[in-house]
Amino acid sequence: MIKAIFLDLDGTLLTSDKRINPSAREALARCREKGIHVFFASARSPRLDETLGFTPEDFALFTGAVYSNGACVDFMGERRFCFIDPRAVRACVEEAARHEGVHLSLHTPGDGYAFNFPADPCMNAGWGLTHARILPICEETIGQTAKVLLFYDHLTDSVRTLPPALYDALRARCEGLAHVYLTDEGRTIQLSSLEAGKLRAIESLRGQLGLQADEVAVFGDDVNDLEMISFYKNSVAMGNAVPQVKAAAGFITHDNDSDGIAHALREFLHAL
Repeated sequence: MIKAIFLDLDGTLLTSDKRINPSAREALARCREKGIHVFFASARSPRLDETLGFTPEDFALFTGAVYSNGACVDFMGERRFCFIDPRAVRACVEEAARHEGVHLSLHTPGDGYAFNFPADPCMNAGWGLTHARILPICEETIGQTAKVLLFYDHLTDSVRTLPPALYDALRARCEGLAHVYLTDEGRTIQLSSLEAGKLRAIESLRGQLGLQADEVAVFGDDVNDLEMISFYKNSVAMGNAVPQVKAAAGFITHDNDSDGIAHALREFLHAL
């Protein structure tokens, strides 16, 4: 019996226009009514009210949340962070500077961002910068970075893939220091602490809830979901997922713009 569900956001729970699919909303509300815990496990930073326009009704669907690829866990009124090794953060700053036009952001607790480029007002909505603290890239921010992003343009409007040499250099320099993910079909590089990761965060929450692994279901679509998709028997890849995630999943459902979440909960996991 499924007692807890963990869902990635972009490409999974969210449609292409960044809204919760109505069929998924209804299905998750029914799961909550049955006593099933529902979490999202996302690469996104906190403050989804600003970046996605989440309402209190949206947040009410969830028992808790995993943010920043597991670098931030929000549960029972407590928010816990784990930070990236500063040596890996410095490597990102240095390697970004070697590639013209590559932008970098460091995400810190307390709604703080540090950028290697001037923050543009067009980023206010997508990044939630209206009430954020814009910080300098310095030793203090480098030492308290929960997530690093590298991208072109303003991230949300990027259509260019990052240079393969950048990804290769970061993998080499950050080996043993940080998780390095190439996501969004090569348009984004994400870094998180070795102590983070969606799987590690989910396992921590599973322990707190006193559940067995086969009582957990996970949904995802991109390479930063691969570890959790590979670990759990009740794992679901979206129809739009990358091939590696589909190959590792226990089930493959419809895409994120169809009723993929509801279909899997009903037909595969028998949670409805």
